[in-house]
Amino acid sequence: MLLGAGGAVATKTYVDDIFSTYVYTGNGSARSINNGIDLSGEGGMVWIKKRNSATGGNSHIADTARGITKYLTSNENYAELTDANRTSATTSQGFSLGTVTTVNNNNDTYASWTFRKAPGFCDVVTYTGTGNSPNSDSHLDINHSLGSVPGMVIVKRTSGSSDWFVWHRDLATNNAKAILLNTSAAAVSHSGYWNGTAPTASQFTVGEFLNGSGSTYVAYVFAGGESTAATARSVDFDGANNGDALSVADFPNF
Repeated sequence: MLLGAGGAVATKTYVDDIFSTYVYTGNGSARSINNGIDLSGEGGMVWIKKRNSATGGNSHIADTARGITKYLTSNENYAELTDANRTSATTSQGFSLGTVTTVNNNNDTYASWTFRKAPGFCDVVTYTGTGNSPNSDSHLDINHSLGSVPGMVIVKRTSGSSDWFVWHRDLATNNAKAILLNTSAAAVSHSGYWNGTAPTASQFTVGEFLNGSGSTYVAYVFAGGESTAATARSVDFDGANNGDALSVADFPNF
């Protein structure tokens, strides 16, 4: 606990409060995965993948913004589906599973990654497209709650089949490139993805390809960009200057 101004008590957030890598062996019965992440109170996303077999091994992504029983498959372009026998509920300590083989087949092994919504870490945003026909000049600014510039944004249309589009800060030349998560293709460039607009600490922008009129979308927004906050405590050695260095004064404890 931290003592704030006026004697108020603030709680310091640690990585294991907001992120978990949890491996487990399926048992074919409804069960809870207790990884210490408060999904029911704070919200977030769960990503599950079978480890020991390709059979029934599609990835499974669910989140609290859409409802935890709705899922997407990152290696396919499928629309959102609903199945309460996969991720069936959220808890204050993680999430619950049903018996579908993709997430809980008896004796199969699985890896799960749980991301809790938290400023400076991760946000889950849903939106409805407002654009017109493809190749129109329509774009949409979408609010997020990171409070810092994103390092990566993943967008998927949920109301129909479509690729997974990934913006990453290391591909941000002219903010026109995207990686398609469900393919093995190299990064592709088009102004219709991000409208040539860099994300900010409160918004990211999508172009007409990710703004179909009436279509619904989910975006997974991860921190990792530059922060101008007075409380920021990180540095970035980007190799752009030979003089990049961190100087620390002499101190006996070192």
